[in-house]
Amino acid sequence: MGLIGDFLDLLGLGGISGVDYLFAAMAIIGTFLFLVYFALILIGGAADGALGAVGFDVDFDMGAEGVFHMLTLQGLLSFMMMFGIFGLAVTQSGGPPTMAILSGTIAGTLSMWLIGKVFQLMKGLESDATVKHVHAIGAQGRVYMTIHPGQSGQVQVEFQSALRTCTAVLEDESATLATGKFVEVIRTIGETLIVRELHLTDQSSE
Repeated sequence: MGLIGDFLDLLGLGGISGVDYLFAAMAIIGTFLFLVYFALILIGGAADGALGAVGFDVDFDMGAEGVFHMLTLQGLLSFMMMFGIFGLAVTQSGGPPTMAILSGTIAGTLSMWLIGKVFQLMKGLESDATVKHVHAIGAQGRVYMTIHPGQSGQVQVEFQSALRTCTAVLEDESATLATGKFVEVIRTIGETLIVRELHLTDQSSE
């Protein structure tokens, strides 16, 4: 255990023995993998792809309820990390192994729950940020690029709290609508808005 002993000495854990080795291993490995996982996420969500390539299925549905929020890869890594850290802290302060295991288990479980909630929130924010064109129905704006008969153009309308430029066609396929004209979205087909011309009298009556 020369190399391992030197490494533990470097971390100030050279004097550990017995169950402390379990706690130290869990803390070191869990922390290292946890940090690597988050580093991969920060550089573009490469973690799931990298782990999937070696056979790990980490595509859990964060919309699921209860325990499935906790049983993700990042949740298990956080459990390892906190179990080891708290368990080692208890034994190093003179506590019995049973108390250390109990404390580590409680801390690890709480950590899993918190991580699950954080990722659930992140998933919700990501979903909220997705542009859903159906929300544009009823929105009013202007023609950004002329819409010719039977062809698509572009309009600028505000929906989902942002001014967006979208592909649009006229309800009246025989008509033309020049840039700058007012429009109202009446329905959508996929990401294409179906619009009609909106006259100033229409706006003033609303």
